[in-house]
Amino acid sequence: MIQKAFFKIVGMYCTSCKPVVEKQLNQESGVSRVDIDYMTDSVIVEFDPRIISRETIKQKLERSGYKFVRIA
Repeated sequence: MIQKAFFKIVGMYCTSCKPVVEKQLNQESGVSRVDIDYMTDSVIVEFDPRIISRETIKQKLERSGYKFVRIA
């Protein structure tokens, strides 16, 4: 069962930042999609909770150097 996690990004202001964030989850097992909208400072991650947790996703996203706040 696929779920979605919504995060707010703190400090991302341009499209060139997007690949830096996406790279953190591109090859991650259990993650099926990463959708980043820098205009709204949001990230939506579609994932399988049996394989990866929301907290692990957040930790991996923060490796990009940005702060993420889970909003849903």
